[in-house]
Amino acid sequence: MLVSTEPGGLGNRIKSWVSARRIDPCARVYWPRTPNMPAAFGELFDNDCAIDSVPAGAVDHCSWRLAILPGDVAALPAGFATAGGGAHPLLRRFGRFVWHLRGEPDDRYRYMIAPKRFSPRSMRADGRIIDFEYGRIPQHFRDVYVPLFAEVAPRAEILDRVATYARAHLGAATIGVQVRTWRDDPRRHRKHHRPAIGRLRALLDGAAGDRRFFVVSDDDDIVPWFKTVVGESRVLAYPRATRRRDSWQSREGMVEDLIDMLLLSRCDELFASYLSTFSETAWWLGGAKAKVAVF
Repeated sequence: MLVSTEPGGLGNRIKSWVSARRIDPCARVYWPRTPNMPAAFGELFDNDCAIDSVPAGAVDHCSWRLAILPGDVAALPAGFATAGGGAHPLLRRFGRFVWHLRGEPDDRYRYMIAPKRFSPRSMRADGRIIDFEYGRIPQHFRDVYVPLFAEVAPRAEILDRVATYARAHLGAATIGVQVRTWRDDPRRHRKHHRPAIGRLRALLDGAAGDRRFFVVSDDDDIVPWFKTVVGESRVLAYPRATRRRDSWQSREGMVEDLIDMLLLSRCDELFASYLSTFSETAWWLGGAKAKVAVF
């Protein structure tokens, strides 16, 4: 038996579950309640694959990365990955300069123009990884993974809440925006979120005045900030009963996080936080077809 045991957040766990099912269609999910995951699997999903404990002799699949199998190697060249690895600051600066000369918007994950170093603990050393690569991902992997993500079955009452809100508020001109502030990690907050605000402002300034933004975040201050930047009439947010910054403390908070993720998945264009599996998972749940800008 293969068992997905990823203990991270919502996006991490869904990616691990889907990845395990690609390796073994009969894979099971061990979804423990933890300080950052108060909801049981069955409180979020209707799929009949959860188990209460990992049986002796089971194979443990504990990774949030989408699996790259031996048969995938021909479709993914060595050194493909650009997101998440280390690169010399001078190379990153030169990459940004070239990107701006081309007149492109500020899109972080496209900066890396030279091979990068990778951590052997979390990445393949040859850079054969597709996580966070969005539109760069070869069609081979979309053909493989989109049907697997389509088999993720949120509970019916959750889907009803998503459909009701989407019918009333989301339209073709709506851009989904996920702002990960990393407020639970001071180092990542300084390294990723603070510099990202400038890149996000550039994306917002470049959006046509009739575009509206469906905003998701881990911080309750982001939606009010958006309204001061683009105007209240252009900002949409699901009317949550729980505080965003405390969502990991209650079952209903996790339900509303899943609702936010599913609503993001219905947007044809996304502004996504760099290295956040929340928006990445939403992109896959939406069929891996939305246009994405990473800030």
